[in-house]
Amino acid sequence: MSTISIKPITEIQKGLFHTPFWLAPESNLFAERSTRFQELAQNEASEWRVYLELLGKLSTAQQAVYDKHSFVLPDLYQGQTVLPQAALGEVPADFYGVLADLVAEIGRIGVTKTVQAELDKLAALSREQAEELARRVLTKNETDTDRSALVWVRAALQVIWTAWAAQLTEDHVPPVEERVNCPCCGTEAVGSVVLIKTDLAGFRYMHCPHCNSRWNALRAKCTTCGDSSGMRIQEIDPEETPGLSPVLTGARAESCEACHSYRKLYRQDKQQYADPVADDLASLALDILVGESGYQRGGENPFLILGSE
Repeated sequence: MSTISIKPITEIQKGLFHTPFWLAPESNLFAERSTRFQELAQNEASEWRVYLELLGKLSTAQQAVYDKHSFVLPDLYQGQTVLPQAALGEVPADFYGVLADLVAEIGRIGVTKTVQAELDKLAALSREQAEELARRVLTKNETDTDRSALVWVRAALQVIWTAWAAQLTEDHVPPVEERVNCPCCGTEAVGSVVLIKTDLAGFRYMHCPHCNSRWNALRAKCTTCGDSSGMRIQEIDPEETPGLSPVLTGARAESCEACHSYRKLYRQDKQQYADPVADDLASLALDILVGESGYQRGGENPFLILGSE
C-alpha cells in the first residue's frame, strides 16, 4: 500500500515522558491477526474453531488486498471525527474494488462450498447494489437477507478505514475527553488492551474494530459512563476451571456498578499477542459469565453475528 503525507492541523507538544494519546494501526495488522486467529483456533476445543479458522483466512485475504491497493486519504476533519464517521454511511469510492478483490482472494485461499456460494453472490452484485449494501451495513440498517454478507462487507470496509488510519500520525488525532468512541472514525471500542511495549508497558488503550486505531484511556474508570466508584474486574479463575483455554488467562471484563455495563480488556503480559478483535471471539465464555450476572456488553465485534430477535 502506497501512502501520502498529510500535514496535521497542529503539532502535539511532546515532553520527555510523553504518552501518546493515539496509536496508528501497523501495516501488517491483518497478517498478525491472521496468525492470532490460527493460534486461537488451535486452542479451541469446540466447533467454534472452524469459524476462527475461517476468520484467519479472511485476515490473510485482508492483508493481501490492503497491500495491493493505494488508498488516498479523504478530506480530514469534516465532522466530529478525523476520518469520515463510519456510521454516517458514506461509502468510499474504493469499496467496490476492495470487496471484489477480497472475495476473489478468499476464494483462492480456499473455503467450504457453503461459504463460496455466499461469496459468489457478492461477486455478482453490481456496483450500485454493493454500495447500497455497504451503506446499510455502515448505518446498521441491515435487512435479514443481508446477514450472510455482513462479515465480508465489514471486512472490506475495515480494510479501507484501516488503510486511511495507517497514514495518520499522532499529531493528526488530538486528545479528546470522550473515550468510548474512536476519535478517528467514531466507532465504539470493541475492548481495550494493556500493552507490554517497553515505553508503553502498563498503559491501557481502547481498540477500534473498524479502523483498528487505538487511543489511551485511564484504567479503573468506566469507559462507558466515566464512573470510577463501582468498577470491578471479572475473570475466569484458572485454578477453579481446569483446562481453561489460554486466551481466557489474559481476558478480563471491566464491569461498572453505575451503568451496569462491561467491556473486555486484554492483558498482553498474560497473552503477548492478544488482539482485541480476535481474542474477543475466542473468549465468549467470559461474556456469558458476566452477562448472566446482569451486565450489558459494551462494544460490538464486526465478526460476531448475533441471531435476529
